[in-house]
Amino acid sequence: MVFSFSRIHVSYGKELIYVEKLFDIRDAITLQGNILPEKIQNSEGIDRRTLERIFELNTSTLTTIEAYFRILMITIATENENNSSAIKILNEWLTFTKNQCKYDMEYLNSTLKETTDQVVINEINITKNSLVLLEQIADSAIIENSLPLQQTSE
Repeated sequence: MVFSFSRIHVSYGKELIYVEKLFDIRDAITLQGNILPEKIQNSEGIDRRTLERIFELNTSTLTTIEAYFRILMITIATENENNSSAIKILNEWLTFTKNQCKYDMEYLNSTLKETTDQVVINEINITKNSLVLLEQIADSAIIENSLPLQQTSE
């Protein structure tokens, strides 16, 4: 068993292909978060509040991704064989992530109707794209995590 989470390297018998994608989406969200404070300062009214909320959504999303990494690391470190309860916990966290993406998407769709500022519209769309990707990654991860369970039940 070999792993590190600065940028994951796993030699564990599982592919964990989706983990690299999680790192990529985390990096993209972080990049957006680095430029948002200046855009927030240069806006006002409802547009400012929308940008602040996007910053909050991104922070929450990053926290969710980092928590998943921690859960995964603990699972990898303590698992000897395919552990169905560990996989269940991982998949429940991914389902939580998917649900949060849906709620955040609803909010972002409603805010698009409230602004004509192109900077704000661009940030909303960047965030929506990240959420779509994260939801797709979570779907893939659930399938990939569940493969060992399917193999042992055959």
